[in-house]
Amino acid sequence: MNHKAGIFSWYGFMMPFEERISLIREAGFEATSLWWESEDMPYPVKKEDMPRLVREAGLLLENIHVPFNDSDALWSEDDSVRASVVNSHLTWLHDCALHQIPTMVMHLSDRQDSQVSRHQGLKSLETLTRTAEELGVTIAVENTRHNDRVRFILESISSPSLGFCFDSSHHQLTDRGDFNLLKDFGSRLAATHLSDNDGAEDRHWLPGHGTIDWNALTGAFPKSYSGCLTMEVGPTEEERVGTPQEFLRRAHLRLTEVGRLIAF
Repeated sequence: MNHKAGIFSWYGFMMPFEERISLIREAGFEATSLWWESEDMPYPVKKEDMPRLVREAGLLLENIHVPFNDSDALWSEDDSVRASVVNSHLTWLHDCALHQIPTMVMHLSDRQDSQVSRHQGLKSLETLTRTAEELGVTIAVENTRHNDRVRFILESISSPSLGFCFDSSHHQLTDRGDFNLLKDFGSRLAATHLSDNDGAEDRHWLPGHGTIDWNALTGAFPKSYSGCLTMEVGPTEEERVGTPQEFLRRAHLRLTEVGRLIAF
């Protein structure tokens, strides 16, 4: 592949973090990304320890995905509510700088029926982007339910520290065959979440298990993108019966196939 192969650090098999990461590397992946919260029982690990463990395993730490609960508050007219969620994201940006993590993936919404003030949402993202610029970190806003917000923010703020995370499963549920968001902002693509689904739910299946037209998707994919191709996947019920090693080998093979389509 022309891109480093990555997979999210949680891929659906319960085991200690160090073991999960080690198996990722053994399967041939070169990079991983983290959900930025500490893991609890049965195998507790602090999030502050995860970057070191990833690097000790010989993997590139591509990005962190920060919690998206209350991300609708980024657009709130209530200044105190909005300040609370902005401050959480500012803390996570500083975590990126502290742990030498280049990119923070975030959502711009978390509910389907939320109300927004575009003026306030723009203020929130301008504040976050200024801090990202100062820290040398990139923010990647992910396509979710309300892609008009992604478009609005990217059109309104021109900064190399503000980019786009393309999630293929989310796209299948919201935009179907409309790849305008990916085409229009391909030059600002900073991360990928590649997975498949059945067109009904965000299944996080391996590419080829669902209904996504991978030829159409890869045809719209920006040829200028030089970052990692990263999967955000988990096993089907049938795959869960097998071993994590088998699942990861299959995942790496499917990602390689997607990478070849992009390079074609």
